[in-house]
Amino acid sequence: MENNGKVLDIFKFVGIGFLSGIINGFFGAGGGLLLVPMITFVAKDDSKKAHATTLACVMFMCLASSIIYLVKKQLNFKLILVCLIGSLIGALIGTKLLKNLKNNIIDLVFSLVLVVAGVCMIIF
Repeated sequence: MENNGKVLDIFKFVGIGFLSGIINGFFGAGGGLLLVPMITFVAKDDSKKAHATTLACVMFMCLASSIIYLVKKQLNFKLILVCLIGSLIGALIGTKLLKNLKNNIIDLVFSLVLVVAGVCMIIF
């Protein structure tokens, strides 16, 4: 019986990964918006581990999507280079913040970011 539970979990996470990959490929990012809550609730991982795990997954999703967009010649390399500078600095700061914040604060900030992003999408 225990092995059936593990197989079912594998199928759950393959499905979650599949949906996240579609969201990531379609929107250019955003697979983490699905992965973080799913890892938190389904895998029962804490927020820090869920965010860290999601970042690793998103990295590979973004790489796959970027390769496809590269082949289709849909990338703006000048913009990539300019944004990369800020992105790398922001990622380092964000990683430090994640490490030092409590899980309930991380959950609150993540929820607020999702709400603000949703409102911005509706308004703009």
